[in-house]
Amino acid sequence: MRWILGGAAKMAIRAVACYGKEAMAHTIGGVLAWVLCSAAIVAQQQPNSTGPQPGGSPAVQAAGPETAISLVQLGKNVLHDQKPIWTFPARAVRGKHWKPVLAVALGAAGLVALDPYTEPYFHNPSRFGAYKTGPLRGRNTTLAETLTPVAFYVAGLAKHSPHSRNTGLLAAEGLAGAQIVCFVMKQAVGRLTPSDVPPDGNLRNTWFQYKGGFTNGGSFPSGHSASAFAVATVIAARYREHRWIPWAAYGTAAFLSLTRLPDQAHFPSDIFIGAAIGYSISHFVVLGR
Repeated sequence: MRWILGGAAKMAIRAVACYGKEAMAHTIGGVLAWVLCSAAIVAQQQPNSTGPQPGGSPAVQAAGPETAISLVQLGKNVLHDQKPIWTFPARAVRGKHWKPVLAVALGAAGLVALDPYTEPYFHNPSRFGAYKTGPLRGRNTTLAETLTPVAFYVAGLAKHSPHSRNTGLLAAEGLAGAQIVCFVMKQAVGRLTPSDVPPDGNLRNTWFQYKGGFTNGGSFPSGHSASAFAVATVIAARYREHRWIPWAAYGTAAFLSLTRLPDQAHFPSDIFIGAAIGYSISHFVVLGR
Protein backbone atom coordinates (compact mmCIF):
# COMPACT_ATOMS: atom_id res chain seq x y z
CA MET A 1 0.00 0.00 0.00
CA ARG A 2 2.79 2.39 0.91
CA TRP A 3 4.42 2.25 -2.52
CA ILE A 4 1.10 2.83 -4.31
CA LEU A 5 0.18 5.87 -2.20
CA GLY A 6 3.74 7.08 -2.47
CA GLY A 7 3.50 6.73 -6.24
CA ALA A 8 0.42 8.96 -6.23
CA ALA A 9 2.26 11.65 -4.27
CA LYS A 10 5.25 11.50 -6.61
CA MET A 11 2.98 11.87 -9.64
CA ALA A 12 1.35 14.94 -8.07
CA ILE A 13 4.74 16.56 -7.45
CA ARG A 14 5.88 15.83 -11.00
CA ALA A 15 2.62 17.20 -12.39
CA VAL A 16 3.20 20.55 -10.72
CA ALA A 17 6.87 20.73 -11.63
CA CYS A 18 6.76 19.71 -15.32
CA TYR A 19 5.70 22.33 -17.85
CA GLY A 20 7.55 21.37 -21.03
CA LYS A 21 5.67 19.43 -23.68
CA GLU A 22 8.03 16.48 -23.58
CA ALA A 23 7.92 16.33 -19.78
CA MET A 24 4.14 16.52 -19.86
CA ALA A 25 3.94 13.65 -22.32
CA HIS A 26 6.14 11.48 -20.08
CA THR A 27 4.10 12.38 -17.01
CA ILE A 28 0.80 11.60 -18.76
CA GLY A 29 2.15 8.22 -19.75
CA GLY A 30 3.42 7.66 -16.23
CA VAL A 31 0.09 8.50 -14.60
CA LEU A 32 -1.89 6.25 -16.93
CA ALA A 33 0.63 3.42 -16.73
CA TRP A 34 0.66 3.63 -12.93
CA VAL A 35 -3.15 3.48 -12.72
CA LEU A 36 -3.46 0.61 -15.18
CA CYS A 37 -0.58 -1.37 -13.70
CA SER A 38 -2.03 -0.91 -10.22
CA ALA A 39 -5.38 -2.20 -11.49
CA ALA A 40 -3.71 -5.21 -13.05
CA ILE A 41 -1.79 -5.96 -9.84
CA VAL A 42 -4.97 -5.76 -7.78
CA ALA A 43 -6.75 -8.02 -10.25
CA GLN A 44 -4.11 -10.68 -9.64
CA GLN A 45 -5.02 -10.82 -5.94
CA GLN A 46 -7.27 -13.80 -5.30
CA PRO A 47 -10.03 -13.37 -2.70
CA ASN A 48 -9.62 -15.54 0.37
CA SER A 49 -13.26 -16.59 0.21
CA THR A 50 -15.91 -16.88 -2.42
CA GLY A 51 -18.15 -14.18 -0.88
CA PRO A 52 -21.51 -12.97 -2.18
CA GLN A 53 -22.07 -13.53 -5.87
CA PRO A 54 -23.96 -11.37 -8.32
CA GLY A 55 -27.56 -12.58 -8.24
CA GLY A 56 -29.03 -15.70 -6.71
CA SER A 57 -29.82 -16.69 -3.15
CA PRO A 58 -27.13 -17.01 -0.44
CA ALA A 59 -27.55 -20.78 -0.39
CA VAL A 60 -26.93 -21.03 -4.12
CA GLN A 61 -24.03 -18.60 -3.91
CA ALA A 62 -22.24 -20.63 -1.27
CA ALA A 63 -22.57 -23.81 -3.32
CA GLY A 64 -20.30 -22.97 -6.22
CA PRO A 65 -17.86 -20.53 -7.81
CA GLU A 66 -18.80 -17.04 -8.85
CA THR A 67 -20.99 -16.78 -11.93
CA ALA A 68 -19.57 -14.58 -14.68
CA ILE A 69 -21.54 -11.48 -15.69
CA SER A 70 -22.02 -11.03 -19.43
CA LEU A 71 -21.75 -7.74 -21.28
CA VAL A 72 -25.45 -8.02 -22.13
CA GLN A 73 -26.25 -8.43 -18.45
CA LEU A 74 -24.16 -5.36 -17.70
CA GLY A 75 -26.42 -3.23 -19.88
CA LYS A 76 -29.53 -4.70 -18.25
CA ASN A 77 -28.10 -4.06 -14.79
CA VAL A 78 -27.43 -0.40 -15.59
CA LEU A 79 -31.06 0.04 -16.63
CA HIS A 80 -32.30 -1.94 -13.63
CA ASP A 81 -30.26 0.26 -11.28
CA GLN A 82 -32.13 3.42 -12.24
CA LYS A 83 -35.17 2.71 -10.08
CA PRO A 84 -33.29 2.16 -6.79
CA ILE A 85 -31.01 5.10 -7.60
CA TRP A 86 -33.77 7.63 -8.21
CA THR A 87 -35.99 6.35 -5.40
CA PHE A 88 -33.12 6.45 -2.90
CA PRO A 89 -34.05 9.96 -1.60
CA ALA A 90 -37.63 8.81 -0.96
CA ARG A 91 -36.39 5.79 0.98
CA ALA A 92 -34.13 8.07 3.02
CA VAL A 93 -37.12 10.26 3.90
CA ARG A 94 -38.92 7.14 5.11
CA GLY A 95 -35.99 6.42 7.42
CA LYS A 96 -33.73 4.10 5.43
CA HIS A 97 -30.04 5.14 5.40
CA TRP A 98 -31.10 8.51 6.83
CA LYS A 99 -27.99 8.92 8.96
CA PRO A 100 -25.43 8.87 6.10
CA VAL A 101 -27.78 10.98 3.97
CA LEU A 102 -28.05 13.57 6.75
CA ALA A 103 -24.27 13.57 7.23
CA VAL A 104 -23.68 14.11 3.50
CA ALA A 105 -26.31 16.86 3.36
CA LEU A 106 -24.75 18.72 6.30
CA GLY A 107 -21.25 18.30 4.90
CA ALA A 108 -22.33 19.56 1.48
CA ALA A 109 -24.13 22.56 2.98
CA GLY A 110 -21.03 23.47 4.97
CA LEU A 111 -18.75 23.18 1.94
CA VAL A 112 -21.13 25.21 -0.25
CA ALA A 113 -21.04 27.96 2.38
CA LEU A 114 -17.23 27.80 2.44
CA ASP A 115 -16.74 27.68 -1.36
CA PRO A 116 -16.43 31.47 -1.74
CA TYR A 117 -13.63 31.44 0.86
CA THR A 118 -11.72 28.32 -0.24
CA GLU A 119 -11.91 28.75 -4.01
CA PRO A 120 -9.88 32.02 -4.24
CA TYR A 121 -6.74 30.06 -3.34
CA PHE A 122 -7.10 28.03 -6.55
CA HIS A 123 -8.28 31.04 -8.54
CA ASN A 124 -4.70 32.29 -8.90
CA PRO A 125 -3.53 31.88 -12.54
CA SER A 126 0.11 32.36 -11.63
CA ARG A 127 -0.10 29.45 -9.19
CA PHE A 128 -2.28 26.93 -11.05
CA GLY A 129 -2.61 28.29 -14.58
CA ALA A 130 -0.76 25.36 -16.15
CA TYR A 131 -3.17 22.72 -14.86
CA LYS A 132 -5.72 23.12 -17.66
CA THR A 133 -3.14 21.96 -20.19
CA GLY A 134 -1.04 19.94 -17.74
CA PRO A 135 -0.70 16.18 -17.33
CA LEU A 136 -3.52 15.93 -14.79
CA ARG A 137 -6.13 17.77 -16.83
CA GLY A 138 -9.62 16.35 -16.98
CA ARG A 139 -9.15 14.36 -20.17
CA ASN A 140 -6.31 12.33 -18.73
CA THR A 141 -7.97 11.61 -15.39
CA THR A 142 -11.16 10.61 -17.21
CA LEU A 143 -9.11 8.18 -19.27
CA ALA A 144 -7.54 6.70 -16.13
CA GLU A 145 -10.91 6.24 -14.42
CA THR A 146 -12.51 4.70 -17.50
CA LEU A 147 -9.68 2.30 -18.25
CA THR A 148 -9.49 0.92 -14.72
CA PRO A 149 -12.61 -1.27 -15.09
CA VAL A 150 -11.33 -2.27 -18.52
CA ALA A 151 -8.02 -3.36 -16.98
CA PHE A 152 -9.82 -5.59 -14.47
CA TYR A 153 -12.01 -7.09 -17.19
CA VAL A 154 -9.08 -7.81 -19.49
CA ALA A 155 -7.02 -9.24 -16.62
CA GLY A 156 -9.95 -11.51 -15.76
CA LEU A 157 -10.16 -12.74 -19.31
CA ALA A 158 -6.42 -13.36 -19.44
CA LYS A 159 -6.30 -15.44 -16.26
CA HIS A 160 -9.79 -16.95 -16.62
CA SER A 161 -10.96 -15.33 -13.39
CA PRO A 162 -14.72 -14.58 -13.15
CA HIS A 163 -13.99 -12.59 -9.98
CA SER A 164 -11.63 -10.14 -11.70
CA ARG A 165 -13.84 -9.95 -14.79
CA ASN A 166 -16.94 -9.29 -12.71
CA THR A 167 -15.07 -6.66 -10.72
CA GLY A 168 -14.40 -4.76 -13.94
CA LEU A 169 -18.03 -5.03 -15.06
CA LEU A 170 -19.44 -4.05 -11.65
CA ALA A 171 -17.07 -1.07 -11.55
CA ALA A 172 -18.24 -0.09 -15.04
CA GLU A 173 -21.85 -0.44 -13.86
CA GLY A 174 -21.23 1.87 -10.91
CA LEU A 175 -19.40 4.35 -13.13
CA ALA A 176 -22.27 4.40 -15.64
CA GLY A 177 -24.86 4.92 -12.92
CA ALA A 178 -22.84 7.74 -11.37
CA GLN A 179 -22.44 9.49 -14.72
CA ILE A 180 -26.18 9.33 -15.41
CA VAL A 181 -26.97 10.94 -12.06
CA CYS A 182 -24.31 13.62 -12.52
CA PHE A 183 -25.55 14.42 -16.03
CA VAL A 184 -29.11 14.99 -14.81
CA MET A 185 -28.00 17.04 -11.80
CA LYS A 186 -25.66 19.20 -13.87
CA GLN A 187 -28.42 20.02 -16.32
CA ALA A 188 -30.85 20.80 -13.50
CA VAL A 189 -28.54 22.92 -11.33
CA GLY A 190 -26.36 24.62 -13.97
CA ARG A 191 -23.64 25.79 -11.61
CA LEU A 192 -20.78 27.83 -13.03
CA THR A 193 -17.34 26.25 -12.91
CA PRO A 194 -14.70 28.23 -11.00
CA SER A 195 -12.93 29.00 -14.28
CA ASP A 196 -16.11 30.67 -15.56
CA VAL A 197 -15.96 33.22 -12.73
CA PRO A 198 -13.61 36.18 -13.38
CA PRO A 199 -10.80 36.78 -10.87
CA ASP A 200 -12.82 39.59 -9.29
CA GLY A 201 -16.17 37.91 -9.86
CA ASN A 202 -18.83 36.83 -7.38
CA LEU A 203 -18.13 33.26 -6.22
CA ARG A 204 -21.47 33.13 -4.42
CA ASN A 205 -23.71 33.72 -7.41
CA THR A 206 -22.83 30.54 -9.33
CA TRP A 207 -26.08 28.53 -9.28
CA PHE A 208 -28.40 28.28 -12.32
CA GLN A 209 -26.00 30.46 -14.29
CA TYR A 210 -24.17 28.02 -16.56
CA LYS A 211 -24.84 28.39 -20.29
CA GLY A 212 -22.87 25.36 -21.45
CA GLY A 213 -23.85 22.70 -23.94
CA PHE A 214 -25.88 19.54 -23.59
CA THR A 215 -22.90 17.34 -22.81
CA ASN A 216 -21.42 19.75 -20.24
CA GLY A 217 -24.04 21.05 -17.86
CA GLY A 218 -21.75 22.81 -15.40
CA SER A 219 -19.85 22.25 -12.20
CA PHE A 220 -22.18 20.54 -9.70
CA PRO A 221 -21.58 17.71 -8.99
CA SER A 222 -18.15 16.51 -10.10
CA GLY A 223 -18.45 13.64 -12.54
CA HIS A 224 -14.76 12.86 -12.09
CA SER A 225 -15.04 12.29 -8.35
CA ALA A 226 -18.30 10.35 -8.82
CA SER A 227 -16.64 8.00 -11.31
CA ALA A 228 -13.48 7.65 -9.24
CA PHE A 229 -15.33 6.69 -6.06
CA ALA A 230 -17.82 4.45 -7.88
CA VAL A 231 -14.91 2.40 -9.23
CA ALA A 232 -12.93 2.52 -5.98
CA THR A 233 -15.90 1.33 -3.91
CA VAL A 234 -16.35 -1.78 -6.03
CA ILE A 235 -12.63 -2.62 -5.95
CA ALA A 236 -12.34 -2.00 -2.20
CA ALA A 237 -15.34 -4.22 -1.45
CA ARG A 238 -14.42 -7.03 -3.82
CA TYR A 239 -10.83 -7.26 -2.55
CA ARG A 240 -11.36 -6.25 1.07
CA GLU A 241 -9.54 -9.38 2.29
CA HIS A 242 -6.31 -7.59 1.30
CA ARG A 243 -6.00 -4.68 3.72
CA TRP A 244 -3.94 -2.47 1.44
CA ILE A 245 -6.37 -2.54 -1.48
CA PRO A 246 -9.18 -0.43 0.06
CA TRP A 247 -6.60 2.14 1.17
CA ALA A 248 -5.06 2.23 -2.31
CA ALA A 249 -8.43 2.35 -4.07
CA TYR A 250 -9.90 5.18 -2.02
CA GLY A 251 -6.57 7.01 -1.87
CA THR A 252 -6.34 6.97 -5.67
CA ALA A 253 -9.97 8.09 -5.99
CA ALA A 254 -9.32 11.01 -3.62
CA PHE A 255 -6.16 11.96 -5.50
CA LEU A 256 -7.88 11.97 -8.90
CA SER A 257 -10.84 13.90 -7.48
CA LEU A 258 -8.72 16.61 -5.88
CA THR A 259 -6.90 17.31 -9.15
CA ARG A 260 -10.10 19.07 -10.23
CA LEU A 261 -9.49 21.88 -7.74
CA PRO A 262 -6.31 23.41 -9.24
CA ASP A 263 -7.81 22.72 -12.66
CA GLN A 264 -10.56 25.20 -11.64
CA ALA A 265 -13.16 22.74 -12.93
CA HIS A 266 -14.98 22.28 -9.63
CA PHE A 267 -15.61 23.77 -6.21
CA PRO A 268 -14.81 21.63 -3.14
CA SER A 269 -18.54 21.01 -2.58
CA ASP A 270 -18.87 19.66 -6.15
CA ILE A 271 -16.15 17.12 -5.47
CA PHE A 272 -17.62 16.11 -2.11
CA ILE A 273 -21.10 15.46 -3.53
CA GLY A 274 -19.64 13.67 -6.54
CA ALA A 275 -17.70 11.34 -4.25
CA ALA A 276 -20.84 10.68 -2.18
CA ILE A 277 -22.83 9.87 -5.32
CA GLY A 278 -20.21 7.47 -6.66
CA TYR A 279 -19.80 5.69 -3.34
CA SER A 280 -23.54 5.44 -2.69
CA ILE A 281 -24.41 4.03 -6.10
CA SER A 282 -21.75 1.34 -5.96
CA HIS A 283 -22.26 0.49 -2.27
CA PHE A 284 -26.03 0.59 -1.92
CA VAL A 285 -27.17 -0.29 -5.47
CA VAL A 286 -24.52 -2.17 -7.46
CA LEU A 287 -23.06 -4.21 -4.60
CA GLY A 288 -26.26 -4.22 -2.58
CA ARG A 289 -28.27 -6.01 -5.25
